[in-house]
Amino acid sequence: MQIALGNMVIELAEGRKIAFRGARDVHLECIEGRIWLTVEGLADDFLLAKGERLRILSNGLTLIQGMPSGSAHLVSEEPKSIHEGNRFAWFFAFFRPIWLHS
Repeated sequence: MQIALGNMVIELAEGRKIAFRGARDVHLECIEGRIWLTVEGLADDFLLAKGERLRILSNGLTLIQGMPSGSAHLVSEEPKSIHEGNRFAWFFAFFRPIWLHS
């Protein structure tokens, strides 16, 4: 499924995870709570607090989750669509840090 970006806000209730692809140069801003973010191909994960912003530098799989809950604002400077990620990709990306650090 394609998701058109404008001034999109994603609510991340406790335990909710969102996976998407194709978000290069999209800015993700935490507008409430805390947001955990991991991007395919990057060794580090990120934890954003309210008011913090990060530019996504990859079109690979991006996963976000509230810690324990939060709201994220996705902004693109030009019209852009991102693609919802699949559950199979989420399973492997979820365990990525364990495999890389063992």
